[in-house]
Amino acid sequence: MPTELGIKALSRGGKIDRILLQLDRSHEVGRLSKERYETLREQYQAGQAELRVMMPERLPMEAQKPEEAKKESVKTDVQPEGAKRSVVYGNPLPLPWFSAAGYIMIAGILVLASVFLVSSVMGESFSDIWIHKWYLFAFSFTGPALYLTWMYRNDKFEHEPFYFLILILGWGAFAAFLAFVMNTALDAVGLGITWLTAPIIEESLKAVGVYWMAKHQEFNDSLDGMVYGFAAGMGFAWIENFFYIVFVYKGDLIAGLLRVFVYSFGHGVYAAFTGRALGLAKVRNGYVRPGYLVPGLALAILGHGLYNSFLIPIVNLQSLLLWIGMTDGVFTLLLYHYIAKAWEQERQWFYDRGSAPTGQQQTD
Repeated sequence: MPTELGIKALSRGGKIDRILLQLDRSHEVGRLSKERYETLREQYQAGQAELRVMMPERLPMEAQKPEEAKKESVKTDVQPEGAKRSVVYGNPLPLPWFSAAGYIMIAGILVLASVFLVSSVMGESFSDIWIHKWYLFAFSFTGPALYLTWMYRNDKFEHEPFYFLILILGWGAFAAFLAFVMNTALDAVGLGITWLTAPIIEESLKAVGVYWMAKHQEFNDSLDGMVYGFAAGMGFAWIENFFYIVFVYKGDLIAGLLRVFVYSFGHGVYAAFTGRALGLAKVRNGYVRPGYLVPGLALAILGHGLYNSFLIPIVNLQSLLLWIGMTDGVFTLLLYHYIAKAWEQERQWFYDRGSAPTGQQQTD
């Protein structure tokens, strides 16, 4: 009977077989250069050679118990029947934990820089803001953290590495400071238009970090794009929440609760549309270019601008919440529709059965 080590080798070997087929397909259609293709193929073939020493002889399928046979076919078939091919963008082996520390440190620097710069612009001491109002800073993140967890769990077949999510979250926080400066400058010269200039500036700045991430091999499809876009939006919302609670609301509890748990959600929803457009382009072409941002960014700006426009009279809290439901609510339903479509696509690629080209599902 195969040993436990041998069974793991079979499982890993089957996955490498699928990756090699995906590499062949990606090279055939021009989505991988010859040099990159040969390098990756050599790496995986070396991995196969190492696994052969642990590989047991396969038992005839009829000699296995039905449950074992089914499990074997799911794990080790070279290409499950009916599976559509996805594209391999690079080596799927995960980054070592110690190497992830650099990304987390960069994210932390971006977040702290945002707080420092905003407090400086507002004429407050950074130490006073950081030491005396640390609880407000933490409170400002509770809503975004809750919503980002929801979005992360929606990526149910192949979770993105936590350190990349934290990095993009940090970028979103820094983008909030940049947007604050740009919006303030436009307001000072009389060019600021809440429903137009603010959405253009804010969604474009969030998109910069998502576009950078889209070039990475870990960014595979539209669902990945929505996750990273949402993360950028939640980082943005974190700093914006803190700014409003400290400098505008002056500690008003009701206004703070609404800001953290209601107003901030839309930042993630709109930025997710930008990420989705990049993910669709990555699947279609195997790479991204700035022009591929346009459809998703336009939808993000449209939703954000509509939210800021207040087309119905806002006379009390009830009318405000009604308007938010009419705008954020509709665009949230659209986002969930796109998430469901991405699930279906990933099922066609058999991501739900361990065939994801990168990420946690690719490792044993």
